[in-house]
Amino acid sequence: MASNTILSTRARVIILLATIAMIGVGGFFLWQATTDRQRQLIFEIPPGTAARIAAGETVNIFPSTIVIDLRQHDTLIIQNNDSEEVTIGPFKIVPGQRFVQRYWNPGTYELICSVHQGEQLRIVVQ
Repeated sequence: MASNTILSTRARVIILLATIAMIGVGGFFLWQATTDRQRQLIFEIPPGTAARIAAGETVNIFPSTIVIDLRQHDTLIIQNNDSEEVTIGPFKIVPGQRFVQRYWNPGTYELICSVHQGEQLRIVVQ
């Protein structure tokens, strides 16, 4: 009888560990599916951009209107690879810095942007 109890306890422990492992694996795949639904809108400011703008050249690095889709969980990322600081709205992005912004509510944001003609950037969140 004692041998049946020991076997039964071992079986219960094995079943418990297997269940915990399955929950962990399932949780990982659920987390991964959620992460995959997020979109990153990445824009790079290449080296020499400030010099080109100072020389009067028109640069089209990214659109003057960026649409953020809340359903896609969009994240706006602007990487400054230029040697000069860039202004996006109230933010100064120094050379080598990455600006990352998530939006949570719909709206339209009119920002100053030092890399656009007329220094205007519109972000539409829908």
